[in-house]
Amino acid sequence: MTPNTPTPNLAQDLIRIHKVITRALNVGKVKGIEYLQSGFPSAQLLLGFTSYTHCLSSVLGSHHQGEDTIAFPAFRKVIPSAPYAQLLVDHHAIEMLLALFPQAIGDVSGDAPENGLRIIVDTLQKITEVWEPHIQLEEQYFSKEAITAVIDCEEQKRIGEATSKYSQEHSGPPYWVVPFILFNLDIEDREIMAANFPPMIISELVPKVWKDQWAPMKSFLLN
Repeated sequence: MTPNTPTPNLAQDLIRIHKVITRALNVGKVKGIEYLQSGFPSAQLLLGFTSYTHCLSSVLGSHHQGEDTIAFPAFRKVIPSAPYAQLLVDHHAIEMLLALFPQAIGDVSGDAPENGLRIIVDTLQKITEVWEPHIQLEEQYFSKEAITAVIDCEEQKRIGEATSKYSQEHSGPPYWVVPFILFNLDIEDREIMAANFPPMIISELVPKVWKDQWAPMKSFLLN
């Protein structure tokens, strides 16, 4: 590694994307309940909420697909004691819940906003009930100590890059998803996460080219 290149750390990468998804689940539930009680204050916030919910579904789904396809097969070889069967059961349960979002999001934007919101809030709660113990297991078995004991820096870099690439290719649209990921993190984590994206995306596309497309989500994101 060169002096300016961060040391690969798969455990911290895992925690970081968990932070994105955990915050989004909480924001989605709180805002969904608020809008159920009082309605959407504006069309802009309705668009922001549905965009945010879409991003959550897309990022969570692609995160689990990346683990199933790339990370877990690599980890199985060197951390065989991890509860992979349970983790995969959790992934499947969450996948089934995520399948409810497209219709619910369409309802919120269409003729049945209250029904769609109720489904979204209920589904986010059900996902959270699986998600919280699930990430505790992952972070326990795939801790920094556990990973660094059996996977060297170069292999961590390879796994991390492959998983990130897979997730980016299987989530979208990027003009929503990239800001969603970055701005559900605090500044320190955001800067580290930004290194996973091409510099042009961070310096030009997010703040300039894409800004009008993801602007409706700003009320749900961190500054």
